[in-house]
Amino acid sequence: MEPVPCFHCATMFIPRNKKQYCCSRPECQKARKASWQRIKMKTDPDYRTAQKLSNQKWAAKIPGYWKTYRDKNPEKAERNRMLQTIRNRRRSANKKSNDNPIAKMDARINMDFQPVGQFWLVPLIAKMDATKVNIFTITDTWQ
Repeated sequence: MEPVPCFHCATMFIPRNKKQYCCSRPECQKARKASWQRIKMKTDPDYRTAQKLSNQKWAAKIPGYWKTYRDKNPEKAERNRMLQTIRNRRRSANKKSNDNPIAKMDARINMDFQPVGQFWLVPLIAKMDATKVNIFTITDTWQ
């Protein structure tokens, strides 16, 4: 076969097959794999779900890892905070009605709120009329 340029580093190499577009240097192979994963995450919902579950499983095995990482790498943590601020601004500028807001999972504070009374259920997504509902407290009197 004839030498071709590497897609990542642009050096000439002889491919082993027609589909090979990166040379065998470790950094080029790493970039090739990262590119493949980015495309796979965007196009394959099963792969995306499997990756998410795998990451959650790993994080559950090593509690406190990310806190330790941020403590050891304050410059990276600060950079991420800055970039997240930019992402949040872009998101709010391009806000659509069906976007989910960013929220912490542990941010809920229990204030012993008792939702008793009359409320209006107002749909946010579907075009429906608001519905008036009554909410009552049910006690366990038969135990």
